[in-house]
Amino acid sequence: MIFFTAHSLLKLKQRGILKSLVIATIRNPEYILDGKAGKKIAIKTVGKNKLKVIFTTRGKHIIVITEYFLNQ
Repeated sequence: MIFFTAHSLLKLKQRGILKSLVIATIRNPEYILDGKAGKKIAIKTVGKNKLKVIFTTRGKHIIVITEYFLNQ
């Protein structure tokens, strides 16, 4: 199951990013990188931009920390 932190939900709204795009990026990324402190970074091309989603896992749960487009 995928959960969104309060920070992530705020940034979704501010940046005009759809939750469905974030979920699609996590489920079907072009690639995943290791981030700081055990976090993961999923990246997927959306139109002319790349969506970057930073998340962590706790057991079977995925917790989205933040998301943003790299080319904006």
